Amino acid sequence: MSTHKPKIALVLTGGGARAAYQVGVLAAIAEWYPRVHTSPFTIYSGTSAGAINAVSLASYASSFRLGVKKLSWLWHRLDTSRIFASQPLGLLSHLASQTGQRFQSRYQPTSPFGLLNNRPLRELLNQTINFNKLNYQLLSGHLHGLSVTASNYQTGQSVSFFQGDASISPWERARAVGRRSQLSTEHLLASSAIPFVFPASRIGHEFYGDGAIHQIAPLRPAIKMGAERILILDLTTGIRTAGNIDPSAPGLAMLGGHLMNAIFADTLSADLENLQRMNQIHLALNDAQRHQLGLRKVNVLHLRPSVPFEPVAKRFYRHMPFAARALLRLLGINASQDATFASYLLFEPAYLRQLIDIGYQDAQNHRSQILSLLIE
Repeated sequence: MSTHKPKIALVLTGGGARAAYQVGVLAAIAEWYPRVHTSPFTIYSGTSAGAINAVSLASYASSFRLGVKKLSWLWHRLDTSRIFASQPLGLLSHLASQTGQRFQSRYQPTSPFGLLNNRPLRELLNQTINFNKLNYQLLSGHLHGLSVTASNYQTGQSVSFFQGDASISPWERARAVGRRSQLSTEHLLASSAIPFVFPASRIGHEFYGDGAIHQIAPLRPAIKMGAERILILDLTTGIRTAGNIDPSAPGLAMLGGHLMNAIFADTLSADLENLQRMNQIHLALNDAQRHQLGLRKVNVLHLRPSVPFEPVAKRFYRHMPFAARALLRLLGINASQDATFASYLLFEPAYLRQLIDIGYQDAQNHRSQILSLLIE
Protein backbone atom coordinates (compact mmCIF):
# COMPACT_ATOMS: atom_id res chain seq x y z
CA MET A 1 0.00 0.00 0.00
CA SER A 2 1.27 3.49 -0.91
CA THR A 3 2.02 5.76 2.03
CA HIS A 4 2.22 8.85 -0.16
CA LYS A 5 -0.07 11.59 1.07
CA PRO A 6 -1.18 13.81 -1.80
CA LYS A 7 -0.67 17.55 -1.53
CA ILE A 8 -4.13 19.12 -1.60
CA ALA A 9 -4.47 22.79 -2.45
CA LEU A 10 -7.23 25.24 -1.65
CA VAL A 11 -7.58 27.98 -4.27
CA LEU A 12 -9.64 30.98 -3.18
CA THR A 13 -10.52 33.46 -5.90
CA GLY A 14 -11.21 37.17 -5.41
CA GLY A 15 -14.53 38.93 -5.11
CA GLY A 16 -14.63 41.46 -2.30
CA ALA A 17 -17.59 40.91 0.01
CA ARG A 18 -18.54 37.84 -2.02
CA ALA A 19 -15.68 35.99 -0.30
CA ALA A 20 -18.08 35.39 2.61
CA TYR A 21 -19.38 32.52 0.46
CA GLN A 22 -16.03 30.74 0.86
CA VAL A 23 -16.39 30.90 4.64
CA GLY A 24 -19.71 29.06 4.44
CA VAL A 25 -18.22 26.29 2.30
CA LEU A 26 -15.27 25.87 4.67
CA ALA A 27 -17.55 25.89 7.72
CA ALA A 28 -19.41 22.90 6.28
CA ILE A 29 -16.20 21.02 5.44
CA ALA A 30 -14.81 21.65 8.93
CA GLU A 31 -17.83 19.87 10.44
CA TRP A 32 -16.86 16.68 8.62
CA TYR A 33 -13.56 16.46 10.52
CA PRO A 34 -12.85 15.75 14.22
CA ARG A 35 -12.52 18.73 16.52
CA VAL A 36 -8.73 18.36 16.74
CA HIS A 37 -7.58 17.62 13.22
CA THR A 38 -4.99 19.14 10.92
CA SER A 39 -6.19 20.89 7.80
CA PRO A 40 -6.77 18.63 4.77
CA PHE A 41 -5.04 21.36 2.76
CA THR A 42 -1.28 21.82 2.85
CA ILE A 43 -1.20 24.39 0.03
CA TYR A 44 -3.17 27.63 -0.08
CA SER A 45 -3.42 30.07 -2.95
CA GLY A 46 -5.50 33.23 -2.67
CA THR A 47 -6.25 36.36 -4.66
CA SER A 48 -7.83 39.60 -3.43
CA ALA A 49 -10.33 38.86 -0.63
CA GLY A 50 -9.59 35.17 -1.17
CA ALA A 51 -5.98 35.88 -0.19
CA ILE A 52 -7.11 37.20 3.18
CA ASN A 53 -9.12 34.02 3.77
CA ALA A 54 -6.19 31.86 2.61
CA VAL A 55 -3.63 33.46 4.94
CA SER A 56 -6.03 33.34 7.88
CA LEU A 57 -6.66 29.61 7.36
CA ALA A 58 -3.02 28.75 6.66
CA SER A 59 -1.95 30.24 9.99
CA TYR A 60 -4.13 27.58 11.68
CA ALA A 61 -3.20 24.65 9.44
CA SER A 62 -2.51 22.49 12.50
CA SER A 63 -6.12 22.87 13.70
CA PHE A 64 -8.54 23.09 10.79
CA ARG A 65 -11.76 23.56 12.74
CA LEU A 66 -10.21 26.25 14.92
CA GLY A 67 -8.96 28.12 11.87
CA VAL A 68 -12.36 28.01 10.18
CA LYS A 69 -14.07 29.00 13.43
CA LYS A 70 -11.88 32.10 13.79
CA LEU A 71 -12.39 33.04 10.14
CA SER A 72 -16.14 32.58 10.48
CA TRP A 73 -16.16 34.66 13.67
CA LEU A 74 -14.44 37.49 11.80
CA TRP A 75 -16.83 37.49 8.83
CA HIS A 76 -19.91 37.32 11.04
CA ARG A 77 -18.79 40.53 12.75
CA LEU A 78 -17.66 42.51 9.73
CA ASP A 79 -19.32 45.69 8.59
CA THR A 80 -18.47 48.36 6.05
CA SER A 81 -16.79 50.62 8.61
CA ARG A 82 -14.14 47.94 9.24
CA ILE A 83 -13.21 47.80 5.55
CA PHE A 84 -13.15 51.45 4.51
CA ALA A 85 -13.92 54.87 5.98
CA SER A 86 -17.67 55.06 5.38
CA GLN A 87 -18.87 57.94 7.55
CA PRO A 88 -19.44 61.39 5.97
CA LEU A 89 -16.42 63.06 7.61
CA GLY A 90 -14.10 60.20 6.72
CA LEU A 91 -15.27 60.03 3.12
CA LEU A 92 -15.08 63.79 2.56
CA SER A 93 -11.68 64.06 4.23
CA HIS A 94 -10.27 61.29 2.05
CA LEU A 95 -11.72 62.73 -1.16
CA ALA A 96 -10.43 66.21 -0.27
CA SER A 97 -6.96 64.78 0.37
CA GLN A 98 -6.99 62.87 -2.90
CA THR A 99 -8.12 65.95 -4.83
CA GLY A 100 -5.56 68.22 -3.17
CA GLN A 101 -2.70 65.90 -4.03
CA ARG A 102 -3.57 66.09 -7.74
CA PHE A 103 -2.78 69.84 -7.63
CA GLN A 104 0.54 69.45 -5.83
CA SER A 105 3.84 70.21 -7.47
CA ARG A 106 5.03 67.30 -9.58
CA TYR A 107 8.16 67.18 -7.41
CA GLN A 108 6.03 66.34 -4.37
CA PRO A 109 5.30 62.61 -4.04
CA THR A 110 1.60 61.74 -4.06
CA SER A 111 -0.14 58.78 -2.49
CA PRO A 112 -1.84 56.20 -4.77
CA PHE A 113 -5.35 57.08 -5.86
CA GLY A 114 -8.30 55.27 -4.35
CA LEU A 115 -11.94 56.32 -4.23
CA LEU A 116 -12.21 54.81 -0.75
CA ASN A 117 -9.83 54.86 2.21
CA ASN A 118 -9.02 51.27 3.26
CA ARG A 119 -7.10 52.21 6.41
CA PRO A 120 -9.71 50.39 8.58
CA LEU A 121 -8.94 47.18 6.66
CA ARG A 122 -5.23 47.62 7.37
CA GLU A 123 -5.98 47.97 11.09
CA LEU A 124 -8.28 44.94 11.01
CA LEU A 125 -5.66 42.74 9.34
CA ASN A 126 -2.99 43.86 11.81
CA GLN A 127 -5.30 42.92 14.68
CA THR A 128 -6.57 39.56 13.43
CA ILE A 129 -3.78 37.85 11.45
CA ASN A 130 -0.62 36.62 13.13
CA PHE A 131 1.87 36.17 10.30
CA ASN A 132 4.43 34.65 12.68
CA LYS A 133 2.21 31.57 12.94
CA LEU A 134 2.90 30.80 9.29
CA ASN A 135 6.53 30.01 10.10
CA TYR A 136 5.42 27.61 12.83
CA GLN A 137 3.02 25.81 10.47
CA LEU A 138 5.77 25.45 7.88
CA LEU A 139 8.32 24.13 10.37
CA SER A 140 5.82 21.63 11.81
CA GLY A 141 4.95 20.31 8.34
CA HIS A 142 1.28 21.22 8.48
CA LEU A 143 1.77 23.82 5.75
CA HIS A 144 3.68 23.24 2.52
CA GLY A 145 3.06 26.48 0.67
CA LEU A 146 1.02 29.68 0.72
CA SER A 147 0.66 32.14 -2.14
CA VAL A 148 -0.82 35.64 -2.35
CA THR A 149 -1.13 37.10 -5.85
CA ALA A 150 -0.99 40.81 -6.67
CA SER A 151 -0.59 42.86 -9.87
CA ASN A 152 2.49 44.98 -10.39
CA TYR A 153 1.35 48.33 -11.81
CA GLN A 154 4.84 49.24 -13.04
CA THR A 155 5.69 46.03 -14.95
CA GLY A 156 2.20 44.72 -15.72
CA GLN A 157 3.14 41.34 -14.26
CA SER A 158 1.10 39.04 -12.06
CA VAL A 159 3.29 38.43 -9.00
CA SER A 160 2.59 35.52 -6.67
CA PHE A 161 4.32 36.16 -3.36
CA PHE A 162 4.78 32.77 -1.72
CA GLN A 163 5.98 31.48 1.60
CA GLY A 164 6.67 27.79 1.72
CA ASP A 165 8.88 24.73 1.89
CA ALA A 166 12.46 25.06 0.67
CA SER A 167 11.68 22.61 -2.16
CA ILE A 168 9.43 25.19 -3.85
CA SER A 169 11.36 27.13 -6.48
CA PRO A 170 10.49 30.62 -7.71
CA TRP A 171 9.00 30.63 -11.20
CA GLU A 172 8.79 32.95 -14.15
CA ARG A 173 6.37 32.64 -17.04
CA ALA A 174 4.84 35.01 -19.54
CA ARG A 175 3.73 38.05 -17.52
CA ALA A 176 3.66 36.00 -14.30
CA VAL A 177 6.29 35.34 -11.64
CA GLY A 178 6.46 33.55 -8.31
CA ARG A 179 8.56 35.32 -5.71
CA ARG A 180 9.56 33.88 -2.33
CA SER A 181 8.62 36.40 0.39
CA GLN A 182 7.84 36.83 4.05
CA LEU A 183 4.13 37.62 3.79
CA SER A 184 2.70 40.61 5.60
CA THR A 185 -0.35 42.86 5.80
CA GLU A 186 1.03 44.87 2.88
CA HIS A 187 0.76 41.85 0.57
CA LEU A 188 -2.89 41.34 1.51
CA LEU A 189 -3.72 45.01 1.01
CA ALA A 190 -2.03 44.89 -2.39
CA SER A 191 -3.85 41.76 -3.49
CA SER A 192 -7.24 43.18 -2.47
CA ALA A 193 -6.77 46.73 -3.84
CA ILE A 194 -9.61 46.82 -6.39
CA PRO A 195 -8.60 49.33 -9.13
CA PHE A 196 -9.98 52.87 -8.63
CA VAL A 197 -11.81 51.73 -5.49
CA PHE A 198 -8.86 51.12 -3.12
CA PRO A 199 -5.35 52.61 -3.34
CA ALA A 200 -2.41 50.56 -4.57
CA SER A 201 -0.05 49.17 -1.95
CA ARG A 202 3.69 49.67 -2.00
CA ILE A 203 5.94 46.62 -1.63
CA GLY A 204 9.61 47.45 -1.88
CA HIS A 205 9.96 50.11 -4.55
CA GLU A 206 6.92 49.06 -6.59
CA PHE A 207 3.17 49.53 -6.39
CA TYR A 208 0.72 46.63 -6.53
CA GLY A 209 -3.02 46.30 -6.97
CA ASP A 210 -5.67 43.61 -7.08
CA GLY A 211 -4.18 40.25 -7.94
CA ALA A 212 -6.94 39.34 -10.39
CA ILE A 213 -6.07 42.11 -12.88
CA HIS A 214 -3.14 40.36 -14.62
CA GLN A 215 -3.69 36.82 -13.37
CA ILE A 216 -3.98 34.83 -16.59
CA ALA A 217 -3.44 31.46 -14.84
CA PRO A 218 -5.14 31.39 -11.40
CA LEU A 219 -4.17 27.73 -10.81
CA ARG A 220 -0.47 28.20 -11.55
CA PRO A 221 0.67 29.17 -8.02
CA ALA A 222 -0.94 26.06 -6.49
CA ILE A 223 0.51 23.80 -9.17
CA LYS A 224 3.97 25.36 -8.91
CA MET A 225 3.89 24.74 -5.15
CA GLY A 226 3.30 21.04 -5.82
CA ALA A 227 -0.48 20.56 -5.68
CA GLU A 228 -1.78 17.15 -6.79
CA ARG A 229 -5.41 17.88 -5.98
CA ILE A 230 -7.13 21.27 -5.98
CA LEU A 231 -10.38 22.51 -4.51
CA ILE A 232 -11.37 25.82 -6.13
CA LEU A 233 -13.88 28.03 -4.35
CA ASP A 234 -14.97 30.39 -7.11
CA LEU A 235 -17.13 33.47 -6.50
CA THR A 236 -18.59 33.98 -9.97
CA THR A 237 -22.21 33.05 -10.51
CA GLY A 238 -22.37 32.24 -14.20
CA ILE A 239 -23.73 33.99 -17.27
CA ARG A 240 -27.11 35.68 -17.13
CA THR A 241 -29.84 34.04 -19.14
CA ALA A 242 -32.01 35.83 -21.69
CA GLY A 243 -34.88 35.97 -19.22
CA ASN A 244 -33.05 38.23 -16.74
CA ILE A 245 -31.09 40.52 -19.05
CA ASP A 246 -31.78 44.25 -18.65
CA PRO A 247 -32.68 45.65 -22.13
CA SER A 248 -31.76 49.24 -21.19
CA ALA A 249 -28.54 50.91 -22.35
CA PRO A 250 -25.65 50.26 -19.93
CA GLY A 251 -25.05 53.00 -17.39
CA LEU A 252 -22.12 53.42 -15.02
CA ALA A 253 -23.62 50.88 -12.59
CA MET A 254 -23.76 48.19 -15.26
CA LEU A 255 -20.34 49.11 -16.66
CA GLY A 256 -18.84 49.05 -13.16
CA GLY A 257 -20.32 45.63 -12.50
CA HIS A 258 -19.13 44.39 -15.88
CA LEU A 259 -15.61 45.61 -15.08
CA MET A 260 -15.66 43.86 -11.71
CA ASN A 261 -16.76 40.60 -13.31
CA ALA A 262 -14.06 40.95 -15.96
CA ILE A 263 -11.40 41.43 -13.27
CA PHE A 264 -12.46 38.46 -11.19
CA ALA A 265 -14.02 35.95 -13.59
CA ASP A 266 -12.55 35.76 -17.07
CA THR A 267 -9.39 33.68 -16.66
CA LEU A 268 -10.30 30.71 -14.47
CA SER A 269 -12.33 28.86 -17.12
CA ALA A 270 -9.48 29.05 -19.63
CA ASP A 271 -6.98 27.84 -17.03
CA LEU A 272 -9.23 24.90 -16.14
CA GLU A 273 -9.48 23.91 -19.80
CA ASN A 274 -5.70 24.07 -20.11
CA LEU A 275 -5.28 21.87 -17.02
CA GLN A 276 -7.71 19.31 -18.45
CA ARG A 277 -5.65 19.14 -21.65
CA MET A 278 -2.47 18.65 -19.62
CA ASN A 279 -4.13 15.81 -17.71
CA GLN A 280 -5.08 14.17 -21.00
CA ILE A 281 -1.49 14.46 -22.24
CA HIS A 282 -0.31 12.96 -18.93
CA LEU A 283 -2.52 9.91 -19.46
CA ALA A 284 -1.21 9.42 -22.99
CA LEU A 285 2.45 9.29 -21.92
CA ASN A 286 4.46 6.60 -20.18
CA ASP A 287 6.23 7.13 -16.85
CA ALA A 288 9.59 7.98 -18.42
CA GLN A 289 8.03 10.61 -20.68
CA ARG A 290 6.09 12.12 -17.79
CA HIS A 291 9.24 12.36 -15.71
CA GLN A 292 11.20 13.90 -18.58
CA LEU A 293 8.53 16.56 -19.17
CA GLY A 294 7.83 17.09 -15.46
CA LEU A 295 4.13 16.34 -15.87
CA ARG A 296 1.78 15.08 -13.18
CA LYS A 297 -1.95 14.61 -13.06
CA VAL A 298 -3.82 17.21 -11.00
CA ASN A 299 -7.38 16.43 -9.93
CA VAL A 300 -9.60 19.47 -9.59
CA LEU A 301 -13.01 20.20 -8.09
CA HIS A 302 -14.46 23.56 -9.08
CA LEU A 303 -17.20 24.78 -6.73
CA ARG A 304 -19.15 27.95 -7.51
CA PRO A 305 -22.31 29.54 -6.06
CA SER A 306 -25.56 27.86 -6.99
CA VAL A 307 -27.51 31.13 -6.92
CA PRO A 308 -26.64 34.66 -8.14
CA PHE A 309 -25.55 37.19 -5.53
CA GLU A 310 -27.03 40.26 -7.25
CA PRO A 311 -30.61 39.80 -5.96
CA VAL A 312 -29.25 39.29 -2.45
CA ALA A 313 -27.14 42.45 -2.72
CA LYS A 314 -30.12 44.43 -3.99
CA ARG A 315 -32.18 43.29 -1.01
CA PHE A 316 -29.59 44.43 1.55
CA TYR A 317 -28.12 47.41 -0.29
CA ARG A 318 -29.79 49.94 2.04
CA HIS A 319 -27.82 48.45 4.94
CA MET A 320 -24.70 50.13 3.51
CA PRO A 321 -23.92 53.43 5.31
CA PHE A 322 -25.77 56.38 3.78
CA ALA A 323 -22.59 58.34 2.99
CA ALA A 324 -21.13 55.43 1.01
CA ARG A 325 -24.38 54.96 -0.90
CA ALA A 326 -24.54 58.69 -1.61
CA LEU A 327 -21.01 58.66 -3.02
CA LEU A 328 -21.80 55.73 -5.29
CA ARG A 329 -25.03 57.41 -6.35
CA LEU A 330 -23.12 60.56 -7.30
CA LEU A 331 -20.94 58.36 -9.51
CA GLY A 332 -24.05 56.90 -11.13
CA ILE A 333 -23.88 53.55 -9.36
CA ASN A 334 -27.23 52.41 -8.00
CA ALA A 335 -28.16 48.90 -6.94
CA SER A 336 -31.67 49.36 -8.38
CA GLN A 337 -30.05 49.50 -11.85
CA ASP A 338 -27.44 46.81 -11.45
CA ALA A 339 -26.40 45.24 -8.15
CA THR A 340 -23.25 43.54 -9.45
CA PHE A 341 -20.94 46.34 -8.29
CA ALA A 342 -22.72 46.51 -4.94
CA SER A 343 -22.33 42.74 -4.44
CA TYR A 344 -18.55 43.24 -4.23
CA LEU A 345 -18.59 46.20 -1.79
CA LEU A 346 -21.52 45.41 0.49
CA PHE A 347 -19.67 44.42 3.66
CA GLU A 348 -22.81 44.43 5.81
CA PRO A 349 -23.62 41.67 8.34
CA ALA A 350 -27.02 40.61 6.95
CA TYR A 351 -25.69 40.29 3.41
CA LEU A 352 -22.52 38.48 4.48
CA ARG A 353 -24.49 36.02 6.62
CA GLN A 354 -26.70 35.26 3.64
CA LEU A 355 -23.68 34.46 1.47
CA ILE A 356 -22.18 32.31 4.22
CA ASP A 357 -25.44 30.35 4.39
CA ILE A 358 -25.45 29.84 0.61
CA GLY A 359 -21.87 28.57 0.74
CA TYR A 360 -22.65 26.22 3.61
CA GLN A 361 -25.61 24.71 1.78
CA ASP A 362 -23.68 24.36 -1.48
CA ALA A 363 -20.94 22.45 0.33
CA GLN A 364 -23.49 20.11 1.90
CA ASN A 365 -25.05 19.52 -1.51
CA HIS A 366 -21.63 18.58 -2.93
CA ARG A 367 -20.40 16.69 0.12
CA SER A 368 -19.63 13.41 -1.66
CA GLN A 369 -17.64 15.17 -4.41
CA ILE A 370 -15.66 17.24 -1.94
CA LEU A 371 -14.86 14.27 0.31
CA SER A 372 -13.79 12.15 -2.66
CA LEU A 373 -11.21 14.84 -3.47
CA LEU A 374 -10.01 15.29 0.11
CA ILE A 375 -9.96 11.68 1.29
CA GLU A 376 -7.79 9.03 -0.35
